[in-house]
Amino acid sequence: MIATNEHYERIPSSEESSQTQLADDVNEKGTIFVYCLVFCVSISGFLFGYDTGVISGALQPIQEDFVLSTRQQEWIVGSTTLGAIFGGFFAGFLSDRFGRKPLVLCAAIIFIIGSSSIALASSYSLLLIGRLIVGLGVGIASMITPVYISEIAPKSFRGRLTTLNTFVITFGQVVAYMVNIIYSKKINGWRYMFGIGAVPALIQLIIMPFMPESPRKMVAKNNLADAKKTLQKIYGTSVSDQFIDYEIENIQKDMSLNDIGSYRNFLEYHNLKPLLIACMLQIAQQLSGFNTAMYYAATILQMAGFRDHQNSTVVALIVAVTNMLFTMIAVAIIDKTGRRRILIITMIFMITSLFVLGGSFAIQQEGFIPKKLICEEYIYHCSRCILDDRCSWSTAQNTCITLLDSNSTSFLSDITLESCPKKTADGIITFVLLFSLATYVASYALGLGYVPWIIQSELFNISLRGKANGIATATNWVFNLVVSSTFLSMVDALSTAGTFWLYASISILLWVGIVRWVPETSGKSLEDISSSF
Repeated sequence: MIATNEHYERIPSSEESSQTQLADDVNEKGTIFVYCLVFCVSISGFLFGYDTGVISGALQPIQEDFVLSTRQQEWIVGSTTLGAIFGGFFAGFLSDRFGRKPLVLCAAIIFIIGSSSIALASSYSLLLIGRLIVGLGVGIASMITPVYISEIAPKSFRGRLTTLNTFVITFGQVVAYMVNIIYSKKINGWRYMFGIGAVPALIQLIIMPFMPESPRKMVAKNNLADAKKTLQKIYGTSVSDQFIDYEIENIQKDMSLNDIGSYRNFLEYHNLKPLLIACMLQIAQQLSGFNTAMYYAATILQMAGFRDHQNSTVVALIVAVTNMLFTMIAVAIIDKTGRRRILIITMIFMITSLFVLGGSFAIQQEGFIPKKLICEEYIYHCSRCILDDRCSWSTAQNTCITLLDSNSTSFLSDITLESCPKKTADGIITFVLLFSLATYVASYALGLGYVPWIIQSELFNISLRGKANGIATATNWVFNLVVSSTFLSMVDALSTAGTFWLYASISILLWVGIVRWVPETSGKSLEDISSSF
């Protein structure tokens, strides 16, 4: 079915050449109203960040309370991602059908239910169900927030406003780590960590009903009067009524040239190409391995020698703050630098940092040493020995032994559980490891952390934008699940160093694809971008 012009009340306009000149000459400025809209909808982004970051500090006390295996720990982390796959995919279809605003409200309700369920969970199964529910909210939020912001943002600073959402996500992760530190020593502290996540969702549920629907969605529903009022509030006095009429007609024109929108339309090349680009960007984001640094931050830092849980969480907080600060820089430079250029440059630094990080772990753990069948096979590799919870280090024998081995009880007084014997190069290795980790986080935050979400929200015409973003978001979470649910197993099989080098090698291949196929979208209207395909 084709959406023809007769379906819409047309806004009168002048000649096309004068319209183009009008669009080029307008001086777009941000208004308090548009920033209020971005703030309200970005609470979903905060919850996205908080609920994906809080597990880093909560995982170890949960493991101690429920006595979880490695696979069960991976599923506690991965269950939220599994829920996000379905939440992200169906959010695309539902947002096209019911609008952007109802999906934001739906996500808030889901966050409240999920956070409360986890906080009250009395068994591993109930905990898993609660994490799945939260995952649905995370998936919806990750898809709908950048789409809503891109549709309300003026093109001259659309990148900045969309990146603000990524900044709020990183801020949510920082808050999660701070909450982790506060409650790390309290009995049942992990329950408070998760329960606090319901508070921002409740605030959003109260505020969001007073916010408008996306003006582009209003035009799609032929609600032109409200769309014009909303656009006037967004642009303020910096533009004329003629420009507002031009914007509305441009949206109508984009709709009239495209189908109403079904999944079969993605079989057409001009729709398939941007979809493949969006999915490739989301795959690149996940296979960089960054979310392992978020989900398993405290665990990774324990691998690096920070044996105390609270100390490792504090250093993980520094990593999260680095992510947030460099996302702030990205907010300032994205519209000036361009999406494509900044992504290509920062990925080079990110890949280099991954190789250095892996190399640091290889030196610190004395090689690429996978998990052994028995502790004695670690021989003199102390750093790798004490990472295995079955093993400990005997100072008397200067070798790895089984922690609960009855034959080694005579050596219990000589066992060092907290750390290995000091070496001269330990300080330098730890510095290089932490520096490369910080550089990895910073370069990711400046590019791959947010550019896929911006470009994804810009590539498609309005009739397919929701569905396409749903597919790309689901792709993101599918690969997130693969990475998060296999990280500990990969460390066991390949070693920590081998795992990070694998991420770096995959990122090189995806960088080549980005250089070849990703277009520049900065400074163009959504309608101009979609028509370029």
